[in-house]
Amino acid sequence: MLYRLCLKSLVALAAAALPWAAQASDDPCFEKAQTQAQLNECAFNAWKRSDVELNHLYQQMGDRLRGDDQARRMMVDAQRRWLSFRDSECSFQTLRTVGASVQPLRQNSCLADLTRNRVTDFQRLLSCTKGAGEQAASECTIR
Repeated sequence: MLYRLCLKSLVALAAAALPWAAQASDDPCFEKAQTQAQLNECAFNAWKRSDVELNHLYQQMGDRLRGDDQARRMMVDAQRRWLSFRDSECSFQTLRTVGASVQPLRQNSCLADLTRNRVTDFQRLLSCTKGAGEQAASECTIR
């Protein structure tokens, strides 16, 4: 019985660590952190860096869509809905850690991961016309 309880605890701990494990290997902040509070701060800063990059790319997309009011409105609407999705998704993913010391780490890691994915999407949209053939360029959302 005690063995199963310990095993369940170990599995829960490993699952809690997974979202930031990949991030930790790329970010020296995570390697230096020695307390939960420091890990939480690293995750928050990683999210904020991703968010700054996302906002920069969003501004570029808005600039490229200047003069195309319909596309610009759709972009704004899509981004608002994506932000709502991101926040809801991360709240859902961290539901079982609310109130725990690891919750800020999990929440901010989730926000950073989803934001980095969105950054990749924006980069792809912004680079669509670069080197694209005539047919492919005509299918680009951002021109």
